[in-house]
Formats: sequence, C-alpha cells, structure tokens
Amino acid sequence: MTDEEIAKEAAEEAKSEVLKRLESRGITLDYLAKKLKRELNAKTTKFFQHEGRVIEERNCIDWTTRQKARMDAHRLRGDYPAEKHDLQGSVVILKSTPIKKPKNAGLSK
Repeated sequence: MTDEEIAKEAAEEAKSEVLKRLESRGITLDYLAKKLKRELNAKTTKFFQHEGRVIEERNCIDWTTRQKARMDAHRLRGDYPAEKHDLQGSVVILKSTPIKKPKNAGLSK
C-alpha cells in the first residue's frame, strides 16, 4: 500500500466518523436539504422609518443568502471541479515483527 493510499484511507475513516457524529445529532442529509431549500428561497423584511417611526415595511428577496445557498447546492451536487489539496508531510508506518527466541533460551542446568 502506497503512502498516498494510506493517507486516502485515513481521510475516509475520519470523514466517516464526522458523518456519524453529525447524524447522531440530527444533522442528516434530509435536514440539510430542507434548510438549503429554505435558503434558496430566502426573503428578508426591510423597514422604512421617518422621524423614528416605522412607516412602511416590505418583503424583499435576500439575494446574498440565496447566492450562498446556490453555491453550496452546486458544491454538494459535485458541479464544481474538485479542489486540489496539496498535503505535505510524512506518514510513519510501524510494523511489529515477532522476536524469535533461541532454541535453548531459558533452559539452564
């Protein structure tokens, strides 16, 4: 197994653990999809005042929230090319080897 394969396997195990913990706290794919859909249709209320009193309010499209949600949706769907991450460092693999005892070890007369 190459260093790259070992690193990839370790990353997958860590990702799996994170997903388990999120789901155990109710942050499932369905939950995120519902929240994302709300954000894609986000609105905000603008208040207009004169001399300290609100004289009008309007519901407006929250373009900033919608744009961020749209970008998140594309990223989740895999529509963007994968981001390249350059990782530098070393991986140490420790292998245990059995110790062979001499034939006459521990036998003394």
